[in-house]
Amino acid sequence: MDNQHSHIVPEPILFNSLKHHAGYVAEFIRSFSDTFRPAGNMPGSPGVKESFGDFEAEAGKRLREELLIIGKSQMDLYTGRLSPGRIAEEITGYLKSKDLLNKEKYLGNISRTHLSFMETRLSDYSVWVLLPGKIPGRHVHIHPGRYSPLTIRVRSETLKTAIAVLCYCSRYGKDHSDLDTINKARTKLLELSPVKEVKPVRGLGKMIEILTRIPPYGEIK
Repeated sequence: MDNQHSHIVPEPILFNSLKHHAGYVAEFIRSFSDTFRPAGNMPGSPGVKESFGDFEAEAGKRLREELLIIGKSQMDLYTGRLSPGRIAEEITGYLKSKDLLNKEKYLGNISRTHLSFMETRLSDYSVWVLLPGKIPGRHVHIHPGRYSPLTIRVRSETLKTAIAVLCYCSRYGKDHSDLDTINKARTKLLELSPVKEVKPVRGLGKMIEILTRIPPYGEIK
């Protein structure tokens, strides 16, 4: 799917950063929260409205639209230190070294493999899958290899919930471990059912902790 989150890397690479790059997700959360925060106010200050309903009306629709690109299945999320641009640069360099950067040569090589994809290992030892891209000008579709180093396998609704919760908490200075806040994000913003508990060592709790600790991609190289 063509979207703004795929255009932060140069052609011919197609990379859905919001779906596959934890640092980019952290940057998105920071940027989204700043965009919808009342001017001149910081989280928890008297001038910031505390109403979840206000947040839902102002930003909920935009957030749901942004998160559509994540889809409804499971995915592999890269948690390493390479920026999206650096990842694209290394993969482009790999293809050049194999004389496969040209569209016809690249697609021809993939069509001759019985798996219909290629793999390469980057400088941080993360493994990346290369597929045919369907967007004009972006014929190299990449994503992290399943269960490869520096990745985590995550359900789409888990990632969406973590993003929604952290956007809300960043704006209003709320506690992202609070179950009531988490369920408001799930039910009001994402139209998902509430959860009974959230543990920090697995599932949603683990995803929230990862996104609060990882540097936004603008701070990594």
